[in-house]
Amino acid sequence: MHAGLQNELSEAERQLLIELLERERADLPAEIHHTRTPEVKDRLHRRRELVDNLLARLGATVEA
Repeated sequence: MHAGLQNELSEAERQLLIELLERERADLPAEIHHTRTPEVKDRLHRRRELVDNLLARLGATVEA
């Protein structure tokens, strides 16, 4: 886990962030699928990448 995050978050805070990010990660595919505007779709893909990166930094397993 990223040292800065590890030193600044309690375990309960880290677990909550992981839970919230996993929920966001689970919702994004449906949002991407239902979006018609290419610009918005691209923004949602970038958001999914950010969520994946944050989950990895928090030490969570990121599924493809």
